[in-house]
Amino acid sequence: MSAPLQGHLPGPFPGPLDDCLWPLDRRDELTAALASAAGIGRLGPSERFELGYADVAPALTPRARAEAPAVLRVGSGTGALLGIVSHAANEVRLLAPGGATVVRQSAALSALLRAPAETSWQSGVEAAVARAGFIGERGGAVRSALLVAALGGERVAEGARLRPALGSIGAALRAAGVGRRLAAALGGYVGQLALFVALWGTVGARAVAAGDLGAGWSWIALVALLAAVRLASSFVAGRLAIDAGAVLRDRVLHGLLRLDTEPLRAAGIGQLMGRVADVEAVESLALGGGLTAAVGAFELVTGLCVIALGVAPGGQLAFAALWCAIGVALAVRVQRRLASWSSARLALTHDLVERMVGQRTLVAQQPPELWHRDEDRALAAYAARGRALDRAAAVLTVVVPRGFVIGAVVLLAPQLAQAALRPGAFAASLGGILFVASALRKLAQAFPALGTAAIAWSNIGELLAGDEDPARAPLGGAPPTASDAALARPPPAASEGLSTPPAASEGLSTPPAAAPVDRGPLLAARDLGFRYPGRTDAVLEHCALEIRRGDRVLLEGPSGGGKSTLAALLCGLRAPSSGSLRLDGVERTVLGGERWRARVGAAPQFHENHVFSASLLFNLLLGRAWPPRREDVLEAEALCRELDLGPLLARMPSGLEQLVGESGWQLSHGERGRLYIARSLLQPLEARILDESFAALDPETLEHALGCVLRRADTLVVIAHP
Repeated sequence: MSAPLQGHLPGPFPGPLDDCLWPLDRRDELTAALASAAGIGRLGPSERFELGYADVAPALTPRARAEAPAVLRVGSGTGALLGIVSHAANEVRLLAPGGATVVRQSAALSALLRAPAETSWQSGVEAAVARAGFIGERGGAVRSALLVAALGGERVAEGARLRPALGSIGAALRAAGVGRRLAAALGGYVGQLALFVALWGTVGARAVAAGDLGAGWSWIALVALLAAVRLASSFVAGRLAIDAGAVLRDRVLHGLLRLDTEPLRAAGIGQLMGRVADVEAVESLALGGGLTAAVGAFELVTGLCVIALGVAPGGQLAFAALWCAIGVALAVRVQRRLASWSSARLALTHDLVERMVGQRTLVAQQPPELWHRDEDRALAAYAARGRALDRAAAVLTVVVPRGFVIGAVVLLAPQLAQAALRPGAFAASLGGILFVASALRKLAQAFPALGTAAIAWSNIGELLAGDEDPARAPLGGAPPTASDAALARPPPAASEGLSTPPAASEGLSTPPAAAPVDRGPLLAARDLGFRYPGRTDAVLEHCALEIRRGDRVLLEGPSGGGKSTLAALLCGLRAPSSGSLRLDGVERTVLGGERWRARVGAAPQFHENHVFSASLLFNLLLGRAWPPRREDVLEAEALCRELDLGPLLARMPSGLEQLVGESGWQLSHGERGRLYIARSLLQPLEARILDESFAALDPETLEHALGCVLRRADTLVVIAHP
């Protein structure tokens, strides 16, 4: 486990938690140890969060308690880290740097988080409370209320909640309790059937006909109970739809963020819109049709059991099996027609959107008589497939349930002539036939919805895959466990991982300067290779390099030589096809893409970078928490002036708050380039890569911008043409 904390931590912290604080440089170590303490086998993407003053004052709120297990950054300035394992009642379990889990009072954590924000307000609030004459417990309540009113919107901490790696979609549904809710919904349906049977039994009893008041009250009680069970079943079914839909949308969101961008470039906007429609289809059709199908399957089994208790059960059950086989064949026919119709619909959607986007080009290049020729053909093919689907679905939904009733009654009719016919057995056979027919009707009606959902599921399958998706975990390696990062990283030296100690002028002694420790290369590649999907030739082969802290590297080469591809590999935007890539001695597959990209970043080329339709400040601080702190705003403004963007700020009526992008202030090519540079410099990175970022700058502006970058960037790779 982690070595005990050595040296000094920056800034003053309250005593009760000083033995639980970790230096910032040991974040990866803390993350791995915290995941192990929290019982997380494989780490997935962490979920960033912020805590405001109102979340921790005068005590931790339920929202603050929900953020666990989490790595929390506390303190002003450089700060320190806390590893929160869990919350319980008025206590919090924290991970100490020595590896032990310690228990502290939640009030101590609240005081630690509040302290930096209260520093500048404490004396004024105390004086106001004293002048007002409030003392004792009432004075404390007034003091807390004044601080919350003044600092309620102030951000006091930020952190990342650890999440386990996404497994299969079935595991996610089980974890959300969907299985339990489905069982409860089916149990409610069974309860309704039982109450129906009891209700009709009561109605038909002779006691009711004779005016027995007790039997009448029992009938009323059954009606009331049936209404209550039906309401409860409806509620459970609604929660089932909500919970399952939340799981699906959560998985789709994570899948979108994990998608490899290379295949998306080859897809048109129409295909992407089709995927969005498929997501809606999976949620609505699968949930609605799935519940109906589950009820139908239960009714089918129940009806067959009832038929087995009736007259001549052998023949009836054999006919039911034969008819179910016919129903399956008709369902397969419907599914094939549905797949054909869906492919035509997606192609039509793709073509329609592409034509709308390129309407001007179409009008300019083709004569009017040809503008809609291909559209007419596509619509005709789509209509033909739709008619074929409608016929197949009509046969399935009409023939299967009604044909079974006719055939089963024909088989049952000869039994009426037998003298030994038992009325009860005959009634059971007739009731079972009707029950099976109802089940077949539900299954036939639900099948088209389930078939459409299955096709949509196949179209968005990669979005619902777990974190072990090979597209994001290449080289054939298994997904890393929580302790892999700590095990793979070389042990830190005695002075490693410590922030700069306070200066002597702050009243603390300065420890003697230690000799610099060689921590090895920050980035190291061995026999690195990359090949784009679907291509035979590799862009990079047998590439080897080392970049140490403080290095400034200029990477030059001809167009198409693989410079941008190498940059994408180094900053974690692409996964290598072969070879080894390490960050601070840890393999990429072990460290994980998110933690890699949190330490190495890039400013891509213009065609891969974007100015969003938001304020200039928002575009600058994309790599930081939002809303920004005052110091973030001041740093962004200072950096803009260093990059010669001061005249731009002066022209903008709202300054940093000016709306830019497609619907706002239009930036020049050079201004956009410096915005991308500033965005990269404002991210807390250990290494950054600037890909053709200076190409649009004139010599004077280039000199100023390059000087700013060299002053602010410690480890730097600049890509340029010779």
